[in-house]
Amino acid sequence: MKKALSGILVLMLLAAAGTARAQDKLTLKQCIDLALQNSQALQIADESITGAGLKVNESRSQVLPQVNIGGSYTRMTLVQEFAISFGGQTFKAKFGVANNYDFRATAAEQLFTWGRITKSIELSKVGVDLAKDGLDMTKQIVSYQVAPIFYGLIFVREAIKVLDDNIGLFQKKLDIMTQRYKAGLVSSFDTSTLEVQISTLRAQRLDFENTIRKLNIAFNTLAARSADAVLDPQGRVDDAPLPVDKDALLGAAQAQRVEFEQLTHQSRITQLSIDIARAANKPSLILGLNYDFRNGYLPNINQIKGNFMASLTLNFPVFDGFRTSALAAEGESGLRTLDLQRKNLLRSVNLEIETSLSDLRNIEEKIVIEKLKIKQAEDALRIAEDRYQKGFLSATDYVESQNNVNTAKLNHLQLLYNRILGRYNLDRAIGKRIYE
Repeated sequence: MKKALSGILVLMLLAAAGTARAQDKLTLKQCIDLALQNSQALQIADESITGAGLKVNESRSQVLPQVNIGGSYTRMTLVQEFAISFGGQTFKAKFGVANNYDFRATAAEQLFTWGRITKSIELSKVGVDLAKDGLDMTKQIVSYQVAPIFYGLIFVREAIKVLDDNIGLFQKKLDIMTQRYKAGLVSSFDTSTLEVQISTLRAQRLDFENTIRKLNIAFNTLAARSADAVLDPQGRVDDAPLPVDKDALLGAAQAQRVEFEQLTHQSRITQLSIDIARAANKPSLILGLNYDFRNGYLPNINQIKGNFMASLTLNFPVFDGFRTSALAAEGESGLRTLDLQRKNLLRSVNLEIETSLSDLRNIEEKIVIEKLKIKQAEDALRIAEDRYQKGFLSATDYVESQNNVNTAKLNHLQLLYNRILGRYNLDRAIGKRIYE
């Protein structure tokens, strides 16, 4: 009974371990989502949007009346007074009181500001859009950092499989050679040659395993995971057709790349700043309301009374030392700078697209050549295998034939990986979003 329970427990543990491993197998989308979810850079960008939204509320506060409540108390030790004699009596009159109380409520409303407040609110709203652009840019950066890591792990693991197959073949040959050596049919050179080759392949395998560890560390850093967490990518190398319409790609870049949107919003901000600057020397109209509770009113200067006052103030700046014209000229210079930046960005994007397309075409041609080399190397290996078995070929030449197949397959894998990176470089150049 105890043995049966122990067996069931072991099976449950193995099943749980298998489930944990299955849960760790992630698609590219899941990896990107995980990195975006835990990215500190993304949290900073998101907080910038919150700050920009609060700036809008600050700008809107100018539309509402500004209300203040205050009070004061003043003690005077010297109060002027005079005496009047009338009908044989003397009357004393004071020009003030020793204890002065003043409680007041004031409200001021800007009735007309020549559009300055409206433009300020609009400027703040564009600031929110610019902050959102920053968030999109951060998402793009993080997403395109994940993709090379994800496919890098797939490439390295496939490369290890190639090496393991090669090591297995050499190990079988070594076992046969060892038996033949013991029988005195071959020299120790044949066995040592195979042993050295197996050691070389195992050393290469160690390098690939170290690459896996470094790629895991890079992803764990991006996704804020534990440093020793293992990423098991679930995906394959897709052979998508190569886009050839460069004009369509350039048009897509102008529509999709965040940098163009940022320049649009920066231009709008600059234009609004110019409008606000030009309105600085224009008239403004302010309504003021004031209600006081204070003493000092005749005839009973000690009695606290209420007093309401209203004012309408027109302010028309006549001369500001050419400050308005200077600010407007400065803003117009900024607009010209942004226009030049847009043209420069367009040239830069065009260069990125052309470079990516050229690299992809080059890789596609190399893949065709490498497939032919694999076939030729495999044919040569079959011939070498037959000649080696008949004793017509040395162990060194046989090892070289086997290595040629191994090298061709690894080169083919490397080209497939380079093609994936090339396609992602092209997607990044046109601003394609690989996140949701």
